[in-house]
Amino acid sequence: MLFLFLISGIVISCSKEELPPEDNTPVGYQIIADHTVVDRFDDIPEEYLAEVKKMWVSFAGESHALGCREGMKSLEAANPVYSVSVVESGTPEPYTAANLRFSGATWGDVAHESGWQYSYGEEDWWTNPRGISRTKAGISYCNTNGFDLAAIGLGWCWDMIYGTASSGVDPEYGCHWYGISQGGIDGEISWGIDDEDNSATGNSVNLEDYLRTTQEYIDYCKDNGYSTKVFFTTGPVDRYYTGESGYQGFLKHERIREFVKEDTTRILFDYADILCYDNDGRQTTITWNGHTFESITSTNLGSGNIGHISSTGAIRLAKAMWWMLARIAGWDGK
Repeated sequence: MLFLFLISGIVISCSKEELPPEDNTPVGYQIIADHTVVDRFDDIPEEYLAEVKKMWVSFAGESHALGCREGMKSLEAANPVYSVSVVESGTPEPYTAANLRFSGATWGDVAHESGWQYSYGEEDWWTNPRGISRTKAGISYCNTNGFDLAAIGLGWCWDMIYGTASSGVDPEYGCHWYGISQGGIDGEISWGIDDEDNSATGNSVNLEDYLRTTQEYIDYCKDNGYSTKVFFTTGPVDRYYTGESGYQGFLKHERIREFVKEDTTRILFDYADILCYDNDGRQTTITWNGHTFESITSTNLGSGNIGHISSTGAIRLAKAMWWMLARIAGWDGK
């Protein structure tokens, strides 16, 4: 369960081993949309902006996912070059090259075998076997019924960080585990990083299930010849992201980042990291029990009236999303 931590040159004392030097992966290599790419959204060449505008993308989630969609609209209002259409109900729009089509639509979910759904949670993506099956079926429906889905990823809610603490304490990290496994086979209880944490939580569901399931979707698209790109995501850093629950949420985010970097074909939209830096490049950190870790900035949080974050934070997400989609479209990022 051991993994390493490094954030913008700040060493976090969570591991028992020496940390490696800062990652010097060259630009254009792996697609990881984090705080370092927010200011590079306006580097996207015109030809790749045009390719993005041919896409339909689903950032499937609940209230937190709304922040990204609202950010896309605000970015367009500030600069019409980043034209987007956001549909919140009904049938997704047909193909167009005039603007990016960005929504949270899925065909079916854990509670619906079919039909367009616009509220989608962790139980639909990874904690419930029926939800997983229906997500795969929904990807197939989109790709075989004229709704060519360019990319899809999970917009996490607070399921990673809220809820009741586990009864047991992790012997390595010295913390309880939080979160809630919506629709999980052992109930809606806290969950850890891997199978070694199951005894502390009493839950056979853990973060490895999210990683494995997301990779399953990637392989499913590949095996069926679908061009859909499935991307990994990190979760919210607001409200419940404090104290012990925030620290264990940070550990989960770091494991997602580590897993993505194990295979350079994997794609990450690092929602959490994007919101932990302001537009001037300053990072916000908090401390629990001697551990310092990243947290949302006050500017990106604001009043929390747009998907639990501010308009500034939402626009940062939108800029990183455009960068990621341009990379998916073939831009090398240089």
